[in-house]
Amino acid sequence: MAELTFIGAAGIVTGSKHLLTVGGKHILVDCGMFQGVASVTALNGLPLPVPADDIDAVIITHGHLDHVGYLPKLIHDGFSGPIFCTPPTVDVMEIVLDDSAHLQQELQERGFQHQRPYAPPMYYDQRDVDRTMKHVQPVAYHEPFDVVGALKATYFDAGHIIGSAFAGLEFEGKRVVFSGDLGRYDRPLLFDPEPMGAATDLICESTYANQVHPPEPTEALHQTLLAGIARGGAIVIPAFAVERSQDILLAIATLQAQDPQIANLPVHLDSPMAEKVDDVFERFPNAHRSVANDSQSTPFGIRDFTLHVTTEESKALNDVKGPHVIVSASGMASGGRILHHLHNNLGDAKATVIFPGYQSLGTLGYILTHSAKRVTLYNDTIPVAAAIVHLSGFSAHADRNELHRWLQTCTTTPHLYAVHGEAPSAAALAAMARGSFGWKADVAYRGTTVTL
Repeated sequence: MAELTFIGAAGIVTGSKHLLTVGGKHILVDCGMFQGVASVTALNGLPLPVPADDIDAVIITHGHLDHVGYLPKLIHDGFSGPIFCTPPTVDVMEIVLDDSAHLQQELQERGFQHQRPYAPPMYYDQRDVDRTMKHVQPVAYHEPFDVVGALKATYFDAGHIIGSAFAGLEFEGKRVVFSGDLGRYDRPLLFDPEPMGAATDLICESTYANQVHPPEPTEALHQTLLAGIARGGAIVIPAFAVERSQDILLAIATLQAQDPQIANLPVHLDSPMAEKVDDVFERFPNAHRSVANDSQSTPFGIRDFTLHVTTEESKALNDVKGPHVIVSASGMASGGRILHHLHNNLGDAKATVIFPGYQSLGTLGYILTHSAKRVTLYNDTIPVAAAIVHLSGFSAHADRNELHRWLQTCTTTPHLYAVHGEAPSAAALAAMARGSFGWKADVAYRGTTVTL
C-alpha cells in the first residue's frame, strides 16, 4: 500500500511538495518554497510531516523556485539522500538556488540596516546550496531509474521550461504520474509536452484550468512596442530570469526581422541570472527547438543587444535616452534590479511597463496591473504616469484547452488529484476530468493524505 501526502501546492499554486510513502520509504516529489504574500511564505517555516533525515529521496520535475527552493533547507535539516532531476535542471536549479540564498541574505541584512524589530527568516545560505548540489543525480528523459529500491521512475518532457519533466512512477503494479508544471503546445522555443500514456493515478497541475490564454502573444507585444516607441521613453519589461526572459528576447528578435522600427530599438538585458539561463540553452541545444542566428553574443538572434552584468552597468541604464527596452527580473517586480528601473520610470509619462505573465496577489506587479495610481518604492511615493500593459499570452503553463489536450493522451482511467492551482482552477480541472473523461477526480488540500 502506498500513501501520498500533499504538503504544498495544494489549494494554492506555490510550494510544490508531495510526500509519497511506499515500501517503507519516504520520497518527496518536488521540494519547493511557498511564495507570495506573508501568510503564504510563512508556510515555509512549518515542519514537514516526517523529519528531513527520514526522507529517503527527492524527485524533482523542474528548476523553478516553487519546485526546488526548499531543497537546501531539507539538506540543512538533515536530508542525505539522492536528488533526481534532468541534466538541464541541474544547471537551472543551481542558478535558482544561488539566487535564492543571495536574496535571503540580502533581505536579512536590509532588515538589520533599517533597524527593524525583525528581519525576514533565512532558511539556508550558500553553504547549504553547495551541499545540496552534491546530492543531485541527473537522469535523461526516457531512461528508467531506481529510486532507493522502492520504485522505478521515468522522466518525460513537460514542455514548461528547459529540462522540465513529468514523472511516471511505477510500483506495486501501479503507474502514478506527476505532471510537475505542464507547458504549452506549439511554442517557438520549447518542445510540446509528451503524451502521458497509462496511469493509475495522476497528480496534475491546474494553474490555468479555468482559463484560456490569448492567441500567440508576439503580435500583441509588437503593437505594445510600437506604442512604446511612439510614447518616446523606456520600455521596461519585468521578466523571470528562467524562461520568460528567453521567450521575450526570442519574440523581440522575431519582430526585429519583420519590422524596421523594432529592428532599430535597442534592447538591454539587465539580469546576470537570465544570462546564466541563456548559457543553459547554449549547453543543451537538444533540449529545445533550434533558433536561427543564435549565438553567445546575440542570444536568440536578437539585434542591437546589450547585456548588463555589473551594478555599474545596470546603473548606466538610468542615462539612456529615447525609446529602448529594458528586460530585467523579477517578473512580478517582487525584488531584484527591476525595482530600480521601475523606480526610475514609473513616474515618466513617456515610459511603458509591460508585464508579460501572471502577477501573484500582493506583489508590486499585481498592484500595478490593477490600476494603482501611486506606489511606494525605496521609501519614495511615486505617481504612476507610465503606461502599464499586461500581456498574459506568454504564460509557460498549459491553459484549460491545453490541459484537456494532454489529458487526452492518457490511455487509461486514472484517479486525478488537482494540485498547483487556486481553488477555482483546481475545481475546474477536477470537473473536466469527471465530465470529459469519466475519471475519478478530487481537489488536493494541504496536509491531507490519500491511499493510492
